[in-house]
Amino acid sequence: MAIKHQPSPEIRDFLVCYLLEQASSGAFPPAQLGLEVVRRSEGDLQPAEADVRAAQIACWERGWLDHEDPLTDEPVSLSPEGRLALERRLEAARRQDVSADPREAAADHLVSLVSPVDESEVLDVGTGDGFLAKKLMAAGFRVLAVDTDASAIDHAAAGCGANAHLRFQVADIHALAERGQRWSKIVTSYLLHECEEPVGMLRSICACLEPGGQLACMDFAPNCSAYLSGGGRTPFHAFRALAQGDWEALAPELGLTLIEHLCFGHVSVTLARKQVAGDGHAEITQLQGEKSP
Repeated sequence: MAIKHQPSPEIRDFLVCYLLEQASSGAFPPAQLGLEVVRRSEGDLQPAEADVRAAQIACWERGWLDHEDPLTDEPVSLSPEGRLALERRLEAARRQDVSADPREAAADHLVSLVSPVDESEVLDVGTGDGFLAKKLMAAGFRVLAVDTDASAIDHAAAGCGANAHLRFQVADIHALAERGQRWSKIVTSYLLHECEEPVGMLRSICACLEPGGQLACMDFAPNCSAYLSGGGRTPFHAFRALAQGDWEALAPELGLTLIEHLCFGHVSVTLARKQVAGDGHAEITQLQGEKSP
C-alpha cells in the first residue's frame, strides 16, 4: 500500500519534470497532473496537492507552458524554453545516476553515519541479501541481521561461515518489539517501500531503539532519478518509499529527531535519533539535499 505523500521537494521537482515530459509528447492539461500520476503509477505515487499545484505554477512562471493559466484543464504544449528545460533536466538526472553506483555510494555514506564503532551490536532489519550487514561488518561493527524470509537469511548467510561479528537470524521486528528488546543502532535497507504498512514497521523499529539511539535507513529516493532509472518493478515503484516531507511529518509522531536526509541519485539515506526525556519536539538539525554519487 503506497503512502499518501506529504509535501516534499524531491517529489515536487519530479512533478515539474513529469509535467514537462507529458506536455512534450502531446498537448496535456496541467489540471490533470495529479490524477495522471496516480493513474499511471497505479497508486504508487500519491502526491500532496500542494506539490502538484507548486509544480504547475513553477512551469508556468518560468514560461515553460504555452498558456496563460497554470492550472488550466485545456491541453497545453511546451514552449521552446520548456523543451530546453526538459532536455536539461533529463540529461542532468541521467548523468547523475550513471556517474557511480548509487547503492554503493549510499551504503558507504550510511556506514559512515553509524558511529562510533564500539561493542554495541547493530540491528539490520529486513536484511534481504545481507548487503548492508556485510558492509557494516567490514567496517568493524558487530551486526545482527534479521529477516522474516528464511530463504533470504539462508542466502545471505551462505559463504559467511562462522563469524563472531555477523549473525543472521529469522525474526520479526514486531515480535522483537513486543519482547522489549532494544538496540542503540538500527539500520534498514530497501525495506520500508516494500511494507504494506511502513508507518507500522517504523513504530516497531523505533520501539526497539534505545533513547538516544540511531536509526539509519537506506531506500529508494522518490525523485527524477528514480523515475528515469525504473526504480524497481516500474518507473513509479520508487515512489512507495518515504520522501523528505514524509520523514519530517513522521519524526515527531515516532519520537525521532531527523538529522539528515540525503539523496544519491535514486537512493536516499535518512539518519534519525530517538529522543530522550527533555528533548522537546523533534526538529531537523541538519537536513541535506542531493549528492552526486
